[in-house]
Amino acid sequence: MNADSAFARYARPEFARLFRALHLDVTYRAGQGDHLTRELPGGDAGTEAGEQILDLVGGAGSSLFGHNHPELVEVARRCFDEQLPFNAQGSIRPGAAELARRLSEAVEATTGASYVVTLGCTGADAVESAVKHATVEHRRRLGALQEEFERSLRRVRRDGIADAPCASGPAAGSPCAEVLGEALDRIAGMRRRDPVFVSLRDAFHGKTTAAGTLTHGGNVPEDLHVPGPQHRRLHAWTPHEVVTAFDAERVLVHSVTVDAAGVPHSAVRYLSPVAACFAEPIQGESGVHEVPAETLAALRELADRHGAALVFDEIQCGMGRTGTFLASEPSGVVADYYLFSKSLGGGLAKVSALLVADDRYVPEFGRHHTSTFADDEFSSRIATAALDLSLVCRDRIVEVGTMLRDRLAQVAARWPDAIAEVRGRGLLLGVEFSLPRPESGLLREVFDSESLGYLIAGRMLHTHRIRVIPTLSAPTTIRVQPSALIEPADVDRVAAAFDDVAGLLSRGDYATLIEHLTVPADGGWQPRQHVPLPRRDRPAGPGAGGSADVPRVAFLANLDVPSKLWSMAPELAGWSDEQCAAALDRMQGELDPFEVVRHRITSETRGIVEVVMVAVPFTAAQANAALREGQGPWLRRTVLDAVELGVSLGAEVVGLGGHTSIVTNAARDVVESDIRVTSGNSLTAACAYDLLRLKLAESGPGERRVGLVGGIGNIGSVMAELIAPHCASMVLVGRPGSARRLATVADRLTELTDVSIADDLEALRDCPIVVSATNSSEPVIMPHHLAGDEKVLVCDLAVPGDVHPAVAGLPNVTLVSGGRIQLPGVQTPHFPGITLPPGILYSCLAETVLLGLEPTTPSPSYGGLTSGGVLAARDLAMRHGFHPARIVSDDISVRPWTVDQFSSALEENIG
Repeated sequence: MNADSAFARYARPEFARLFRALHLDVTYRAGQGDHLTRELPGGDAGTEAGEQILDLVGGAGSSLFGHNHPELVEVARRCFDEQLPFNAQGSIRPGAAELARRLSEAVEATTGASYVVTLGCTGADAVESAVKHATVEHRRRLGALQEEFERSLRRVRRDGIADAPCASGPAAGSPCAEVLGEALDRIAGMRRRDPVFVSLRDAFHGKTTAAGTLTHGGNVPEDLHVPGPQHRRLHAWTPHEVVTAFDAERVLVHSVTVDAAGVPHSAVRYLSPVAACFAEPIQGESGVHEVPAETLAALRELADRHGAALVFDEIQCGMGRTGTFLASEPSGVVADYYLFSKSLGGGLAKVSALLVADDRYVPEFGRHHTSTFADDEFSSRIATAALDLSLVCRDRIVEVGTMLRDRLAQVAARWPDAIAEVRGRGLLLGVEFSLPRPESGLLREVFDSESLGYLIAGRMLHTHRIRVIPTLSAPTTIRVQPSALIEPADVDRVAAAFDDVAGLLSRGDYATLIEHLTVPADGGWQPRQHVPLPRRDRPAGPGAGGSADVPRVAFLANLDVPSKLWSMAPELAGWSDEQCAAALDRMQGELDPFEVVRHRITSETRGIVEVVMVAVPFTAAQANAALREGQGPWLRRTVLDAVELGVSLGAEVVGLGGHTSIVTNAARDVVESDIRVTSGNSLTAACAYDLLRLKLAESGPGERRVGLVGGIGNIGSVMAELIAPHCASMVLVGRPGSARRLATVADRLTELTDVSIADDLEALRDCPIVVSATNSSEPVIMPHHLAGDEKVLVCDLAVPGDVHPAVAGLPNVTLVSGGRIQLPGVQTPHFPGITLPPGILYSCLAETVLLGLEPTTPSPSYGGLTSGGVLAARDLAMRHGFHPARIVSDDISVRPWTVDQFSSALEENIG
């Protein structure tokens, strides 16, 4: 098993699926400075410039000093050479002590305060530590307050003034003991409450339980949110709104003091459940947004108002990445806790730090909050060396960061419709792209807000050899976080790459932008796991599905062959068939069903129905392959999602086109109680039945032998039943291994005609009439399967077609593509992906429309077809002026036929 397969099977299956879909499934075998060496297919890795990738991801901020900085590698090497113990818990650890001192001094240089440092392994670890310490601090503060009030109560009782009224203050006139007793009750009530933690809108503090609670969104499904501590979100950032946001949470109590004369007085005190307020001075994962200085100052006031700790999360933005050691330094606001990680480890070590101001630190916290892997000498020494580098690199960070931002701002100015904004400071930058609006529904689905940044990342990687990814919570923003060592030439290269991408978006050249998706993928594909979601509500009230007098239907269609991708997305017209197939292979399972187009269609009786076409994103070949590989549940779920979309759009009828009915067991798996569902197969069979009945009526006994391919399918089996009374003999042809099921169909026909079965298509050579209706994604009937000298009529009902294109060129063969309907009058609605002549619809779509015109007519095509249902569908079409249309091989004009007209058409086209 190769690394890709093992990663998908045992490590990160969802990432593996996404990487494959986006063509980000690459491996890096080495890193130096700002460059990674990409492993080439076959496991070979070269070193020439063409294989070097400029890394702007930088470990999401961890690689401030690049990959494998020589000074940090040397520190690591010395640790090994000196055989320093990694595990020496329960002892004095000099490296940890030195790192803690240096961190405290580095922050003290800005804040003037000294700190106690708790080391950990990850950024989320530091956040969890801060939550835990703030909880302890909050509880002990309430405990100390309770002790104070209890002493006051004992004092007034001892001094005999328990019933004496307070002489002044807000509780003047109330007995001392009563005031203090009420205060103690409120303190006890507050101590029973869970502490509350505050974070900002769009905050990102990590993905563990407490950190995840503080994080806003982060593109995490609702059912993956695990309940954590009590939390409040600050959505408004204006100073007044911040400061007063939680005033309702404060609980007023009255204290009592006794003056020298023994007279009691009252005073106001406040309790609050708020234990800590968290903020990132620059919100990295929400798109690199700087929190205004006035908001940070208001947070300081809010924390003080509630007696809470103010926590600055500098995990991504600190350590000098923005040009100052603390990203919060320019605001002038001082926090109580500071959090560090990422760059602290120098890109080599996994280390984090919580700094708590001396006057707030709870000494016992360090005794009980421990970690197996924290405080080790290896990480501590590397982190201390990284601190030294951050001081040395500070001026260069400002210089190169300014240069990089200026160049990106110039690109944004050149393409204002593609780039919304360039944000950030130093080497923490974000480039926000505007969401494009392609003309086609398919590309609008491809270029959604979740995918845009990753599609840009693929273009940058494969065309410009530059590695970027979007920010986690704002995937239309590309993070730009190079190391402090980035060279001016690389800045030029980065600007050129962004200019290329922005230009493509601005010009609408989407085919070029996502051309990297047309490279065939390696390895197998696995569907994403189904996530149950609440059902979308159906519109309520008259006309909710459209105007009050026009009913609405939804028609579901999958793409029959990859080469028709251009018809669904004209923007991709320049792609070859191979490119279309490769892209659809990569995108398989990534797109949700989506609305393509809406049209109104009128019947001869002047009824009107609105048709909403819904794309079901798989091809016929993908459907067949998925069924073979046991992935039928994924196919059904995709179709059911499309049905739900149609219902939510107000459809009264849902039609299943192409393979959408096949993978749902002839629509039986679609369970709806207040709409009608149809596969449209009855009208498809009706069209062919009229044609074949007339042909058989005109044929001599020796010419009335019919070969039927696909007799065990939904359409094929009913066609056999309908045609059998009109033919002299019939052969049911299937693939090898289908004999038993074909025999079941044949048994039902033995009283109607002479029936035989075969598992070899060569049996068609003595059949003047051939009917085919399989669900194959590839042609099954080849020229050599048909008679070579006698005239043959072939009626192909399959989509995609069962007959190889070469058959149409045979002089003795007339190929009729059945299952087409001509609309009444001059109506030419265009449905992307359906490449039929103007005014012609597939019968399954036409049946959906017809049911919309007759609200009380039951669906004739739900589940297995019947002869009665086929004839009912034919009558339904004729009532509204919808006529069968045949596309004939030697005369490709479209012919609308009634039953009476068809005989002369046969004479003309068949001879």
